[in-house]
Amino acid sequence: MQLKFRIILNVEEDVLRDIIIDSNITLIEFSKIISSEFGFDSTEISTFHHSNENWEQLDEIKLFKIDEQDQIMDNTPISNFFLSKGDKLIYIYDFLNYWTFFIELYDLDESINTKNYECVNSIGDVPKTPPSDIFDVNGINDDDEIDYDENLID
Repeated sequence: MQLKFRIILNVEEDVLRDIIIDSNITLIEFSKIISSEFGFDSTEISTFHHSNENWEQLDEIKLFKIDEQDQIMDNTPISNFFLSKGDKLIYIYDFLNYWTFFIELYDLDESINTKNYECVNSIGDVPKTPPSDIFDVNGINDDDEIDYDENLID
């Protein structure tokens, strides 16, 4: 079975790739495909996070186990992580520059036959410098008002 993904780089200008991938490709191979399609060399540490419909960063899928309960990018096929249309993962490449990608499965197709993967749509170029707001995890801008009392921990 072939999985069709839209992968969007989290930068100001539109930078995205639509990729068709064989469902048996592992998450580690998928990581290398993503970094390659966006012009990176796959040498930096990366991670995936499960995500929901609001693109919230949930459970992490790491390169290697640190704790016993850690989920890792071993030889598990991507079809174990993407079961139906709309399933999402967040991919973070290079922890120093924090390139962040939003990955969504938009179709499953048994009629397409690609050996490994194929990029069927490419829009935009990756900027030379990473986004500067990498630690803005909640999408809060300087102009936003925050009620700090509400966020205090007792």
